[in-house]
Amino acid sequence: MAGKRAKTTTRPGIAASKRGGGGAPGGLAEAPPRGGFYDGWSEEIVEHLEDEFRKLRALATLELGPELEIAMCHALRKFLPERAGVCRGWVVDVTGDKQGEDIIIYDAARFPTLRGLGGDLAIRERVPAEAVLAYIEVKHTLYAQAKVPAKSQGQSVVKACRQVAAVKRLTRAPVPLKMIAPRISLEDGAIQRDRGFPAIRNPWYAAIWALNLRVDKALEGNPAEAVKRRVAAVRRAGTRVEHLPDVIAAGPVLMTPAIAAAGALEPRPFTTPDTELIFMNGMKALGAAMEHLTWAIDDILLGEIPWRRMLAHQLQRAEDEAGSVRLTIT
Repeated sequence: MAGKRAKTTTRPGIAASKRGGGGAPGGLAEAPPRGGFYDGWSEEIVEHLEDEFRKLRALATLELGPELEIAMCHALRKFLPERAGVCRGWVVDVTGDKQGEDIIIYDAARFPTLRGLGGDLAIRERVPAEAVLAYIEVKHTLYAQAKVPAKSQGQSVVKACRQVAAVKRLTRAPVPLKMIAPRISLEDGAIQRDRGFPAIRNPWYAAIWALNLRVDKALEGNPAEAVKRRVAAVRRAGTRVEHLPDVIAAGPVLMTPAIAAAGALEPRPFTTPDTELIFMNGMKALGAAMEHLTWAIDDILLGEIPWRRMLAHQLQRAEDEAGSVRLTIT
């Protein structure tokens, strides 16, 4: 997959090489430190998240309506950094095109939503594309069957991938690698792209999360293979690599991008043309997906909403419609 290979593995996680990944200080360890990362902090986060998701799985009424999305938003708000706003609704770009209908994570420290509804998760918001950190397609049950029942077509892997691709095709100005803060950049060539990372600072991040997974009976012993086949079908149908989901977490299956390095695998936060998509069974998939999401958010540097252009447009419209008088103070 991702223009190269697609692998299915039954390992419970991704092995990392001794070399550092993505220029991170110290790189990726070959094995967890004694006692786990940060004295087991990482593992405890995953366990807490899994407890939240187990509660959701027990509520059969979440199959229909917005209840699952709202419950998932509450879970996200518990574990994401405070700057990450969470709402339901559409991502809208500067041209007016809007996509998505599920969960949007945006930079609440810098940007408002377009409706300004705050914490009311019952009503969908519109969020400017420049403000979006991540988009999540949420399903109660994700169908990875060769023939999905007609009533469940909207819950299929193929449909979810198409919705993710639609969001990723929205327009927003790229933030170059050399930018370290809005309007502050290093010299050209000062920063080089690391293998398996995007060529810009504000790539789209989009994921598919599902509490449960449905596969054909013949693949019940290897559900990761079922998900892989459906994603491969989406790719063959013409979806570009960078428009595929960055993560699929469904039941016990996790799909994540990675690169091969020194005979091992190093995970990556985004799907790029030089990453592979690895499909794994036996995962605490949603807990791992939350860690992956947090990593991606930490890596993203968003651009700016075109405030100057918007204000200039308002001034011009006022002058055209009301004949505003310009007064200059010297």
